Amino acid sequence: MDARTLSLPISTLNYNQPITVQVGSPVSDVIDVMQEGGFGCVLVVDDEQRLAGIVTERDLLVHVSGQRSSPGEVPVEAVMTVKPEALRASDPIAFALNLMHLGHFRHLPLCVWDDRGDAYPVGVISTHDILQHAATFLVHQDKEA
Repeated sequence: MDARTLSLPISTLNYNQPITVQVGSPVSDVIDVMQEGGFGCVLVVDDEQRLAGIVTERDLLVHVSGQRSSPGEVPVEAVMTVKPEALRASDPIAFALNLMHLGHFRHLPLCVWDDRGDAYPVGVISTHDILQHAATFLVHQDKEA
């Protein structure tokens, strides 16, 4: 992977469509969605589908594991990261890598913004997506050598 590859837009990667739950959903619903789909995160949206937060496996381990309350009684707002960092699909891959490194994130929402600055999720990029892309590039490099 070289500088040209890192300058490509995130949209060139095989990123995932956003998996969402509504604000007010119980954490048990989030756990079910993540387990059933094998997802590492779920985005939380409000009634107008604006990004409100993100819940990751790490959030569930830190905030839910070992607590006395039932996940069915805990609202998603109690465990989510509010207003998470997000990027556009048109941003360079290097932006995603830098933000993930600096923030210790494994997942970043991809959004479009309206004129008011409200973010609407259109995808999720993960470190796994970037590593798969890098591995494909390295395989092509190896075949050329």
